[in-house]
Amino acid sequence: MSKSIERGRYGCNLHGAIQTITQIQGVVPILHTTPGCGLQHDIAKKVGSAFAAYVQGYEIPSSNVYEKQIIFGGTSRLREQIKNTVKVMKGDLYVTLSGCESEMVGDDSISMTQEIVDQGEKAINYRAPGFKGDQYIGYEGIVSTLIDKLPSVYENVEEESSDNRIKVNILGIIPVQDIYWQGNLDEIQRVLQSLGIKVNKLLGYKQSIDNWRRMNTANLNVVVSKWGIEAAKKLKKLYHTPYIVVDNLGMGPDAMELLVDQVAKEIPIQVDIARDFFREEKQRFRYALKQIAEYYYDYDFQKSVVIVGDESTTIRYADFLTRYLGMEILAIIITDFVGEETKQEPSEYLRSLAYDIYYKKDTREVSQIIEEANPELVLGSSLEEEIARSLGAYHYTISYPAYNKVIISSCNVGYEGGIGLIENLSSVLLQ
Repeated sequence: MSKSIERGRYGCNLHGAIQTITQIQGVVPILHTTPGCGLQHDIAKKVGSAFAAYVQGYEIPSSNVYEKQIIFGGTSRLREQIKNTVKVMKGDLYVTLSGCESEMVGDDSISMTQEIVDQGEKAINYRAPGFKGDQYIGYEGIVSTLIDKLPSVYENVEEESSDNRIKVNILGIIPVQDIYWQGNLDEIQRVLQSLGIKVNKLLGYKQSIDNWRRMNTANLNVVVSKWGIEAAKKLKKLYHTPYIVVDNLGMGPDAMELLVDQVAKEIPIQVDIARDFFREEKQRFRYALKQIAEYYYDYDFQKSVVIVGDESTTIRYADFLTRYLGMEILAIIITDFVGEETKQEPSEYLRSLAYDIYYKKDTREVSQIIEEANPELVLGSSLEEEIARSLGAYHYTISYPAYNKVIISSCNVGYEGGIGLIENLSSVLLQ
């Protein structure tokens, strides 16, 4: 039997699609929804991280259907909105997104989209009703749709012969839902490009529809969370592109070396360049650790911890805190699971990181677990700040929603992520 969720920490399928495609330069979404759908997305994204998109907020076109269209059908309203949008907003690609109401009454958004395609515009459709999934499903769905439909919208683009560097696509980082998504993509790019590997981030700064059109030219797809696996499988089936799944895209030197080792098994890397790069990065990381040594012992940084967030994030922090700061992980609470809580099976590696593993989405139940564990430090979303305060515990925000942070280029992966956590968490523990 289903149950209600108190203060959930994710939006719906539609929101996942919007926040993904608005991070592709030149892509214009057209919502076929009630007015509240776009407004709710605009409010929700403001508690994720700093957010700048090609089209955002009240700029996003919407058919704004009301009772009349829901009763009698809203295809004519969508047709009108599409035509008006094309007139006033320049886009390299238009994506119509149909929400709950239009899908329930059976509006033919596909045919309405095809009308402007027949008129020479580049457009695709994605059915995004919220009752078919959350933001994670929205990310998976829109990425899959882009992979399927872009070849028929654009002619395939061959990689320029002058660019003989190896290229990889990064899959599985979800804008906004991962509050450090921009910095994480940049750190992965920095590390791999330092080794001569061209990285296709797909989302964020300077990423346009051309990046997606060239996905099929990559030599490897790097999947950094479970939410990128289906896209990687599709690309392998269509273009025979191999992929790797990075089970722990962590912080610090060991995590980055593990990533590069996995990449090196599929594509060649110059060993001498990699050796020199890792030596320099390790020295920089050790220097950062050395700078907090006195604080570590004087202020007793060895704390008992509960971590709350999506699976990849919780693993990342648990590994780093135990490996480099000697902390004790009392419990990990995973919030991005699919299916029933009681049917989740954590991996052996995940079990090795904490005494207890929980799968919960309800904030009240999460708070109860934290209260029973009685940790000295809580790493989670802003929703856990209240229970941490009541226990007299420290609180540090690492996951969505984040009411108390503005995140522009900070990351929580790799060398930069490790150094940043050392600095920021030390500041929290000194308060």
